[in-house]
Amino acid sequence: MPSRASHLPHYVERAALQKLRATPGLPAPNLMPAGPKTISKMAAKGWIELQGGMRYCITPAGEAALKAEIPMPRSPHTRTR
Repeated sequence: MPSRASHLPHYVERAALQKLRATPGLPAPNLMPAGPKTISKMAAKGWIELQGGMRYCITPAGEAALKAEIPMPRSPHTRTR
């Protein structure tokens, strides 16, 4: 199976982004299961930003990543409706 495109969040990133959408301004420990490495990668992608010290908030790019359509692989046995 091919790896997911970098502009689409994987499960752990998606969980952290959803938490930040519901409650902006969370500290890093509240973004579990996202660890320091995942948080730094999300910041590098521009999905989250540090705000007022050690609290993170979701950016417009993070909102767009959450709303992006996840492509589903098509099987030859899949019927279209």
